[in-house]
Amino acid sequence: MTVIDRFGRPVLGLRISLTPSSKCNFNCVFCHKEGIYDEPDTLMTPEEIERIVRILMDFDVRLVKLTGGEPMLRNDILEIVGRLGRLGLRDLSMTTNGTRFPKLARELRKRGLMRVNMSLHSVDPRKYCWIITGTDAEGGVKRYEYTVDAIRSAVEAGLRPVKLNVVVMRGINDDEIDRFIEFTGEMGGGEKVMLQLIELVPEGEASEGEFFKRYYYSLEDVERRLEREAEKIVVRTLHMRRQYLLPTGVWVELVRPSKNCDFCMNNTRMRITYDGKFKPCLMRDDNHVDFLTAMRSGASDEELKELFLRAVWVREPFWKPPKLTPSPSISFTDPGQEALLPQPKGF
Repeated sequence: MTVIDRFGRPVLGLRISLTPSSKCNFNCVFCHKEGIYDEPDTLMTPEEIERIVRILMDFDVRLVKLTGGEPMLRNDILEIVGRLGRLGLRDLSMTTNGTRFPKLARELRKRGLMRVNMSLHSVDPRKYCWIITGTDAEGGVKRYEYTVDAIRSAVEAGLRPVKLNVVVMRGINDDEIDRFIEFTGEMGGGEKVMLQLIELVPEGEASEGEFFKRYYYSLEDVERRLEREAEKIVVRTLHMRRQYLLPTGVWVELVRPSKNCDFCMNNTRMRITYDGKFKPCLMRDDNHVDFLTAMRSGASDEELKELFLRAVWVREPFWKPPKLTPSPSISFTDPGQEALLPQPKGF
């Protein structure tokens, strides 16, 4: 049975952080840090990650994305992917900067990883290095070439699709969009490699302030152009994201979250932090629900399910239509079921 929050949004997937952003081997200038800023006290083990996913599959949660910080920094990443790969998920994906991917791509695919999002925020090595480090380091060419190798290894391993994540920033890489499209085609295009253009989010390093004002680039004009040129347009149910198929055979997807009610009202994922908390919203840190403490104290599967339902209850769109009235309960797709949960103190 699928659980539906008080705003009518089903929870169908999980976005699981495996490592804290503070330990990432990149230092991207725009990083939103998954909305988590505390230093790590603990990390979930592979067994704990597998258990919470298995439990939530009883609520028809079948889509899992692994993220970080940088998930490939986990020495046990193959075990984590292998454990999840055996659960029968409909989708198991990862967002990564490409670290260790040239070496491990085939083994990850073998163990159950289905697709991957790879960060590539510039096709100019010097710009690329500034974006991921904040400096014009001389190692930019090598770093860039390694990422390109990582993308190629993911394609060759049969991960489908490989999405190239590009956070577009004014005055930095907004002049590279045509080159990004060309590069995507060179890597295979079609169903193999897709381009994902992402607007800057006012969170983390790019929180509202001078950085956001200076570098935020609206994709509105890009979207108009794609609408004119596309041979086919697909609207995904997740976030109402639009995908455009260009005459060259390249798919371009736009991610436009800021102040976007449609984006938030169609969010079907629950976030899980690296230290075992349900995080209902990227933009908030005042409504986390800790399940790892209970798990390590011997909680039953049913008790952990109750904590998940608690997190679903406090789940709320950050940007939502005016005068939107939440239901007093969460509900399920099974007829006659609902969960009346009193609002926790402090929320």
